[in-house]
Amino acid sequence: MHLLHHKEVAHTLRQESFSNTLLGKQEQNAAVLGPFIMNEATALIESLKHANGAYASSFDAKGVAGKAGKRLLLLTCMDSRIVPHAVFGLKEGDMKVVRNAGGQLNPEVTKDIVLASHVLDCECIVIMPHTRCAMASKSTTEIRELLGELSGKDFSSFSPRMISDASTKLAEDVAQLQAHPLLKDGATVHGAIYDVDTGTVQWT
Repeated sequence: MHLLHHKEVAHTLRQESFSNTLLGKQEQNAAVLGPFIMNEATALIESLKHANGAYASSFDAKGVAGKAGKRLLLLTCMDSRIVPHAVFGLKEGDMKVVRNAGGQLNPEVTKDIVLASHVLDCECIVIMPHTRCAMASKSTTEIRELLGELSGKDFSSFSPRMISDASTKLAEDVAQLQAHPLLKDGATVHGAIYDVDTGTVQWT
């Protein structure tokens, strides 16, 4: 009985030692990476402040109305390769832009668009996802596994809106929004796909 007890204690201590070693490595990594990330972020913020100063010095959009000047609203992806106003040659105040992962309709986005159709003069609505979108490249299971590997955290209950068929999803989103009973009467909904490699927009 005593021998068994000693073995159990030794096993427990080995497990604790292993866990502490892993924890120690994580803490060491955090100690090394933390200051580096902070320094990078600080430098970035400083560059943004400088760039904004240059932008503000020649700012000429004072007094632009808060409503959509072109009566246009664009729902698109948060992808950094898309610069919405530049894509269509628009300027400040011309259109409202709603962005999320995948440029796709969901309950919260739908509420925003319905609101904008009435309050912000958004009567022409364009839903524009894009080519080579990460949200359409993996299944929910695959993205959970990837996020878990990258972070070391448990993503088993995480449910992002992955897109299994981009063309079908776009068509469904356009039809669903156009048929929404609370959308402003006369508002139109259009589908388009932005090509991140050419800058062209294909209308569906």
